[in-house]
Amino acid sequence: MAGVELLAELHETLHERGIDFRLAETHCDVRNSLRRAGFEKFHVPILPDQTVEAILKKIPLMNPHILAKLAILALSAAPVSADIIFGPLIAGSGKSVRLVSSSASEGGTIRMEKDGAVNNGTILFNRERDLTWTIREPEADGTLRGMLAVAKIATSTTVTINGTPEKTTDHSPLAGKMVAMSKAPGGDWKFQLDGSVPMHRIDKEITELKLYLNRKWYPQRRVTLGESWEFDPAWIRMLIERDLENAQTIGTMRLRQIRKTAGKDTAVIDVSVRSTGGDFRPDGTATNAQIELNGQIVVNLKTMLDESLELSGTVVTRIDKPGDKKTVTLPLRISVAKTLVGN
Repeated sequence: MAGVELLAELHETLHERGIDFRLAETHCDVRNSLRRAGFEKFHVPILPDQTVEAILKKIPLMNPHILAKLAILALSAAPVSADIIFGPLIAGSGKSVRLVSSSASEGGTIRMEKDGAVNNGTILFNRERDLTWTIREPEADGTLRGMLAVAKIATSTTVTINGTPEKTTDHSPLAGKMVAMSKAPGGDWKFQLDGSVPMHRIDKEITELKLYLNRKWYPQRRVTLGESWEFDPAWIRMLIERDLENAQTIGTMRLRQIRKTAGKDTAVIDVSVRSTGGDFRPDGTATNAQIELNGQIVVNLKTMLDESLELSGTVVTRIDKPGDKKTVTLPLRISVAKTLVGN
């Protein structure tokens, strides 16, 4: 159904621009699927034995501009693979993975009510990461070893209440460090530090790295175009659990498109994350938080590297205790770019 919807949208878009639309090389199964979906009734005829050459012969040659566009569209309708199998990263010898990410909020608001008085303010924050890691071939017993280079982990926050700004900047002690990594079969990632960084100071960064390296986002089977599946967005759950310990987080992915070009093949995946949680303490304080994020991932099907992730949405946190209420609303944008680089 996803393919039918895509063709319908394409036909409508081109029709609005005055461009003719035809289908070529539609095999029997494709024709039957389109007819069952009602495509022929509302769009264009679905005819057998329609080659690109046969269609072009029916078009007057007086307008080469339209002819060229029609030829391209007809060729693009040729059958392509509608399913993929996700596999492990194929980095190649002497290659490392570099991750550059940003979690930012611009235009966040804060509203505080205390003893009948109301104060309004704004919040701006940006968290940037620049990491590079190399994982060697597994040892005989299956143990994985590697190195992590941390170029940057920094967070800047500006809170303005009643016109008075307060800015804080935090640079992780991991910045500029090289960290050894290891993972035994069935175990968790371990990070060996040189002792110059206090563990309590970087505990959250280490936990976040473990969650990211251990992520299992894609099914270990064949996935067809338009298919959806659930995944565990542990890193998002960690974000909301800073306020709530028992947040319920659900992540859903959907294979939206398989792009095939001369340079590379990529999979475009829709991503949706929903997280909610609440807490009630003995002192009468009630806390609840909600996160709703949507976006896309692009995966290089040759290397299996998820080269880009873009998510945007809203985080809302409410804290209510006797005589004191606070509501924080943050428009959130998460951007992650990954590339293969030389060691």
